[in-house]
Amino acid sequence: MSKRLITVFALVMLTVTGALADDHAELSVTYEVVAQQVEEVKRKDKDLMRLDIGKHASQFRSVIIEWVLDNGLIYGSPTSLNHPFKGYTWLEYQVVKNLPKAGYMYFTHGRISTRDKIDGLFEWQLLEGDTVICNYPCKKAKTKFRGRTWTVWYTPLLPYSDGPWKFCGLPGLVLEAHEAEGKLAFHCKKIEKDTGYGIVLIKQNASPMLRKGSGLLDVYHPERAHELMMLEKYDPEAFFMAMHGELKSLKVVGSGKVYKNGKEMKTYHHTAILYEK
Repeated sequence: MSKRLITVFALVMLTVTGALADDHAELSVTYEVVAQQVEEVKRKDKDLMRLDIGKHASQFRSVIIEWVLDNGLIYGSPTSLNHPFKGYTWLEYQVVKNLPKAGYMYFTHGRISTRDKIDGLFEWQLLEGDTVICNYPCKKAKTKFRGRTWTVWYTPLLPYSDGPWKFCGLPGLVLEAHEAEGKLAFHCKKIEKDTGYGIVLIKQNASPMLRKGSGLLDVYHPERAHELMMLEKYDPEAFFMAMHGELKSLKVVGSGKVYKNGKEMKTYHHTAILYEK
């Protein structure tokens, strides 16, 4: 018999006001993230993403992107493709909770970012059922969030109200999650303690997520972010125009073909599959 979780647990969510300093991980959880990215291509891509949880904040991002940046390579360059994670590709997003401001989470995708208030973001139903994941006994829960239904497994033995992507609000750490259509999933692969990984909102050489010269994020509402990320897969040229305005390197000829630096750009007309509909 299911019951509704009335109180949102905030075991690691502090109520400190103002910006928080950079944090360091006391627990790191690596997930295999499986995602079908567009409706027209049934292939599911896989990434290895790590959740680093510190005393005040947490960060969830691709291990591959971290490797590229730490090795002094330019994200997206030919050399960055030679990463040692064969069979995996990176998913271009990051979620940081409680940094720079406590009580909020920041989602970034390239230059797109959104901010959500953590308290009450998810409304969970606790369900009957249990399993064991990475040697931790887990309980089952379900939620409907922005157009998708998610089923997750969380462990009360790791008392962090956190999880991969935006998941939070349960009395324990989410180790596995999948959405009802079978297009998106998170699977715990490894749990490490006292790793000391840095938790930061911006990293040297990373694609800029902050305006230069300011401490404020370029925050879009979820609806605007959804629109831009749909456009990115449907018409990359239009997406570039929407994000940056008219680029001098772009040239549209009479046939309607678009060229950038003398090379033709393709408009794929793909329908993006997003975590939030």
